[in-house]
Amino acid sequence: MSVDTIRKLEQGQRHSARLDTLVRIAHALDVPVAEVMGKPRGLAAAGRESEILELRRLVLAGPAAEDEPPSIDVLRGRIADLWRLYWTGRYAELARDLPGALRAGAGLTRDATTESGRRAGWAAVAELHQLTASLLAHLAYEDLAHVALVRAVTAAEHAEDRLLRAAQHATKTWILTRQGLWSEAETVAVDTAAEIEPALSKATAEQLAVWGELLRYAATGLARAGRKAEAEDMLRLVQAAASAIGDRRPALTGVIPFGPTIAGMAAVGIAVATDEPRKALALAGQVPTITDAPRAIQSRYLLNIAYAQAMDWQSQAAVDTIRRAEALAPETVAQQTIARAVVAELWSRRHKQRIVGLVGVAERLGVSTG
Repeated sequence: MSVDTIRKLEQGQRHSARLDTLVRIAHALDVPVAEVMGKPRGLAAAGRESEILELRRLVLAGPAAEDEPPSIDVLRGRIADLWRLYWTGRYAELARDLPGALRAGAGLTRDATTESGRRAGWAAVAELHQLTASLLAHLAYEDLAHVALVRAVTAAEHAEDRLLRAAQHATKTWILTRQGLWSEAETVAVDTAAEIEPALSKATAEQLAVWGELLRYAATGLARAGRKAEAEDMLRLVQAAASAIGDRRPALTGVIPFGPTIAGMAAVGIAVATDEPRKALALAGQVPTITDAPRAIQSRYLLNIAYAQAMDWQSQAAVDTIRRAEALAPETVAQQTIARAVVAELWSRRHKQRIVGLVGVAERLGVSTG
């Protein structure tokens, strides 16, 4: 990067929504990308930091086993409810309810008297730690999230569930991409995908979903690393997995309902990552109805659209799209660096363009308007 570019950024003469710029600055300063954007850690106003402190204790020290844990069926119902909170972007509620479920899982593994009960308990523990890691990553506690994932992978190995273990690695890959560690993300995703590669014509929905998710993250890592041709090759495999899964939905609660809609969203994300905003917007017109995806995923996808619109100087459209994303999952948008980057870029245009609603969005996201 040129000295002049850095000078203008420091003096507020220029703002940048380009993620590669933000990542290069963050890596040079040895800080998270979120810190460059001034993104706060922790929960939004609806949550309490004491809940994060409790999760930190449980991740680092391990949860104390509940004295009288529920049955595995009851706990699996609780886990499904917790995933619903996650996929709808209700992070404050999730942070409140996770500690009790983690303690219940520890109690089940302690009290298991049969081999099948032992494996079922450990599988529940694996999902709960995966969910904890995912939440912590959204709240900008990425290093703590990696510790939670170590516990998740270990639990999946105790459960002797190869596919569940691969799902934990898919989450790890996603967290690495959030940190801008794209080469590392690609390596984990590709290696794990190779271990579980299914025969497309015979694979279950669960196998295709986990494999497709790993390839999706690998494609994103390649695109962010500037390896466009390889990313597009990987994207074709993602689309093949989506075509094979069709209308089926995986039973794994911790996996996005992978299919043609998610694959279409991935294509848009790759175009954004390779700095092709007009291509991204064209591809967005080909994505099947996004309501097939969970609200948090819809919201994050719309932020990609807003980014492409901002880069194409469709400033008002970008703000309108961010507001649509907020209406779907406000807590999700508040935790996304890309949202803050787009708003900062649009704010620098306010003297040249009239952008209705920008002030309100900037205030809600805590973007500096000084």
